[in-house]
Amino acid sequence: MKGQRATFDVDISAAAPREFAALSGDWNPLHTDPEYAGKTSYGRPVLHGAFAAGLVSRLAGMHLPGTDCLLHNMRLKFVAPIVPPAGLRVAGEVRHQSADGGSVAVIITDRASGRTMVEARYDFGFHRSAAGPAADSFPTTAKDGGDAMVLVTGATGALGGAVLSALGSRGVGASRGGGAGLLPMENPERLEAALAGRRLTAIVHCAWPAPDNTALTRLADVPGAVTHHVTEPLEQVVTLAQLLKRHGIEGATLILVGSTASEPGRHAYRKPLYSTAKAMIPTLARALAVELGAGGQRCTALVFDALDGGMSGGLSAAARVANADRSPFGLIPDMAEAARQVLWVLDNPSPLASGAVITVSGGALP
Repeated sequence: MKGQRATFDVDISAAAPREFAALSGDWNPLHTDPEYAGKTSYGRPVLHGAFAAGLVSRLAGMHLPGTDCLLHNMRLKFVAPIVPPAGLRVAGEVRHQSADGGSVAVIITDRASGRTMVEARYDFGFHRSAAGPAADSFPTTAKDGGDAMVLVTGATGALGGAVLSALGSRGVGASRGGGAGLLPMENPERLEAALAGRRLTAIVHCAWPAPDNTALTRLADVPGAVTHHVTEPLEQVVTLAQLLKRHGIEGATLILVGSTASEPGRHAYRKPLYSTAKAMIPTLARALAVELGAGGQRCTALVFDALDGGMSGGLSAAARVANADRSPFGLIPDMAEAARQVLWVLDNPSPLASGAVITVSGGALP
């Protein structure tokens, strides 16, 4: 949850640099040779920077978010050298979190002086046990007992949860983050098994990685970042389209949720990978409309502007005013209103809506 904090203390002994060198193989004399280090401005061996990275990893894996953490990336700034022996305090705060992951800001300080030694930030997702619950422990019928259902991905997120609530007995949720009564989004094979023998009237795809906040030219791990923000979302859309083709009734619809963050004048390129990935939605909707249409099924994209909640839940007061001023109605729609637009598409059986990219922004200006 955004704003959640965690802190732990650790004592670094004088022997720590050599112990870490034995594990890592980094025997740089600045860290391991007292005679050499004594001739430098530090006077004593300095702790490896990677040791501090290990403390950040401990914060992620044991505290924020905890033992189901899947660490995507980590960025560190070494503000001051850590010269053992030293007593350190590691403190972190969740700056953003959704059903699929989040980001944490970290500060490592010297407990005695309060001096900042390391500043760090990391992005995380979630992992689940490979065994997990058995497929038959998940719901395989709609809540009204019928065989046909609307599958909603990202069901633990703000928009997915609102859509699932609006659907009532027609809906069944799926989430990578897990949850009681939800289908296993993180594993296509288990999702397929859970749907065996059942039919889909629609899939509403609300799941998406949390927006990035790093310029493309400053990415530390280009393959990892592109895979997480672009490749994996694309693979997920294709997998869901294949699922609908196999399990969907005639007229079944795949709704892809887009964002005006991918349009010029809106994103300002502050979240470039998120914007790039969301920009795929219109093309995907048109391409899949052709492929699914051969079997009498549909694909439609719904493109939303700023919504009140979810990924936009952390809007500052100034940003809220700015977004409201862009709307002719002077408001930011809530998740319930967005969910009603999803049902509006679902309840329109016309094949003419297939391949359409519908921007539901209330006429908001760029």
